[in-house]
Amino acid sequence: MERPCGRCRSCRLAADLQHPDLHWFFPVPSPGGSLTPEKRREKLEDARLETLASRRENPLQSVESDRSAALYLPVVEGIRSRASRRPAMSGGTVFVIGDAERMVPQASSPEAANAILKLLEEPPPDTVFVLTSSRPGLLLPTIRSRVMSVRVTPVDDGTAARFLEAEVGLDAARAQDVAARSGGRIGDALRLAEAPDDPRSPAIRCVRAAMSERCSDRWALSASFAPAGARGGFSDLLDMVEAVLRDCITIAVESGDSAIDPTLVEQLPMVRSIDPKGWIAAVPHVEQARDAALGNGNPQAISAVLLTRLARELRPGHSTGPERRRAARVSGAL
Repeated sequence: MERPCGRCRSCRLAADLQHPDLHWFFPVPSPGGSLTPEKRREKLEDARLETLASRRENPLQSVESDRSAALYLPVVEGIRSRASRRPAMSGGTVFVIGDAERMVPQASSPEAANAILKLLEEPPPDTVFVLTSSRPGLLLPTIRSRVMSVRVTPVDDGTAARFLEAEVGLDAARAQDVAARSGGRIGDALRLAEAPDDPRSPAIRCVRAAMSERCSDRWALSASFAPAGARGGFSDLLDMVEAVLRDCITIAVESGDSAIDPTLVEQLPMVRSIDPKGWIAAVPHVEQARDAALGNGNPQAISAVLLTRLARELRPGHSTGPERRRAARVSGAL
């Protein structure tokens, strides 16, 4: 396949997010309030254009997660309207739909996802749809059956470090540290590069509490969370907990001192003393907690159950009978 030249008018417009036949869509927050359908559509489009303008100014800005953002039905209707038009200056039209799994959030029901099915099944001539998702399992099966899946893997640490040096301006040592901690995920690397402190610290605190001999440490940590707002920062925390657990798996299975992140070993000195199978078994519990958070469950209850389950995997036989029964009661309430 011929690669873009990067010099022609089409390439320059595409790089500046202004090509008339290349359309970018992504989740935006609901405008809220009592609005007419037309006014709601206008507000959502304004939010999309503001985000695009911000990305033009700073293409490498880290993306702040907003769990209330979604691809609402008016947004999908806008996609369908644009798809019915002829290309303005090219031989075809391309739609890039980011975080496509958010076409089915609880707040907007499956309407948005269902509305796009016909387009994916019978797209207009010379029209291409690119759907991106970090959690493709949340896409409707009817959508997954209409697209070709392409897995994009993280780059190696060396490539990530060179990118951070050249594009972000980090010195070599800092770039290598950030690249290692991000696992080659450029988006995570950009967030780490901007953060004055290690953004994994809260997640590491959760793992440390799960490994503690005192169940009171887990209940105290759970009580520190707000009882509402699971789709916000709490969901981001769960994402980071899963990332930390996966790093722990890598460290636990390696021999010698070739850990991918020495700082993680310093913060979790017992990481190698736990059977790798325990770390592996812990990951699905975080995924279940994330599903409960997406359902807007109580973060205190979700974290209490999660930490108890992690304790059983990371310290086999450690959880007491009363603790297990209490977790079971909370789990049933989610």
